[in-house]
Amino acid sequence: MIVFMTDWGSSHYVGICKGVMRSITNDEIVDLTHSITPYNVREAMYILDRSADWFPEKSVFLVVVDYGVGTARKAIAVETDKYYFVAPDNGVLTLVLERYQPKSIIDLVNKKYHLGSSKTFHGRDIFSPAAAYITKGIFNELGTRLPNYATIPYRKAHKSNNVIHGEIAYFDRFGNVETNIPFSWIVEKDSVNLKIGNKTYQIPVVETYADVDEGELLVHEDSTGYVEIAINKGIAREKLRCIEGCEIEVHI
Repeated sequence: MIVFMTDWGSSHYVGICKGVMRSITNDEIVDLTHSITPYNVREAMYILDRSADWFPEKSVFLVVVDYGVGTARKAIAVETDKYYFVAPDNGVLTLVLERYQPKSIIDLVNKKYHLGSSKTFHGRDIFSPAAAYITKGIFNELGTRLPNYATIPYRKAHKSNNVIHGEIAYFDRFGNVETNIPFSWIVEKDSVNLKIGNKTYQIPVVETYADVDEGELLVHEDSTGYVEIAINKGIAREKLRCIEGCEIEVHI
C-alpha cells in the first residue's frame, strides 16, 4: 500500500503522480490528505506522525510537501522496521522517525529509477517512482546510503512542577488548535489555565464540543490522544490569535 500526502489540494498533480505509480505497481494507493497548508512542513510533520499507526505494516508513505523542490535539498527514502517513507529531506519526517528508527536512508540519486528530469516536479519524476518501486522490493538500488536526515526543531512537551509546556502543532479544518501535549497529563482535571503569549484563559476540560455552550472555549482529548483547544461551533484559532509552533503553557 502507498499512502499519499501532499499540499497540492485538488490539483491535477495528484492524478499525474497516481498514474506514474500505477504504471509501475498494482498496489493500492490511499490518499491520506492533499490539504496540507501550502509549504507547511511542520503541519505535515505532525499529521504524518499522528496518522501512520493506522496503516498496515510495510505501507509506503509518500509525502510531498516540498517548498525546496529543485534546490540542493535531497530526496530520500527511509526504511524502518514497520514502514517505508519517501519524502524531501526537509524535516517532514522528524517526528515519525523518532518513533520508528531508520534502518536505512537512501538518497534517491539513481536516475535509472527516475521518470524524468523536471526541476520543479520531483513528485512525478523522483518521489512517485521511488514509492512504487519500493512496493516491488526495490530499495537499496534507488540510490546511495545516507548517515542521517534533516529535522525540524520543535518544543517537546514536558512538565515542570504544576506547569506543562508544549507547542501548538497545527490547526485542523475547523480552526481547532491541536497541541503536542498528551491528554493523559490533564485527564483528571476539571479545568486548566492556558497561557498563550501574554494571555491566560481558564478553560473547562470536557469530553465533547457540546459539553459547553455554543461559542465557549473548551479543552478535550482529540482523536489521537493529545490536548485540543476548541470552541463549540466556533474557531479557536481566531479567538486565541496564535500561530503554529508557538509555546503554550498549561497550568494545572
